[in-house]
Amino acid sequence: MATVLLLASRQPERMMSWLGALAGAMAVSGVVLLACDRIRRWVGDSVVAAVEKLMGLVLTAVAVEMILAGLKHYFFGTD
Repeated sequence: MATVLLLASRQPERMMSWLGALAGAMAVSGVVLLACDRIRRWVGDSVVAAVEKLMGLVLTAVAVEMILAGLKHYFFGTD
C-alpha cells in the first residue's frame, strides 16, 4: 500500500493502474495465505525457513535504503 501511495503521489494520472496493481497484489497475497498449509507441505519446512530468511534480508535492505534516503533528504534536501 505504501508503494501505491508513493507512486500515486508521483504520477497521479495513473491512479487506476496503481489501484489495479494493488488489487492484484492483494489477491495473490490472499490466495497464498489461504493455501499456506498446502504450500508448506508441498515445498517442505527447510524451503519455507530459507524463504523466510531471504525475505527478512530483503526487508532489511529496503528499510536501510529508505532510512538512508530519508537522511539524505533531511540533511541535503535533494532526492
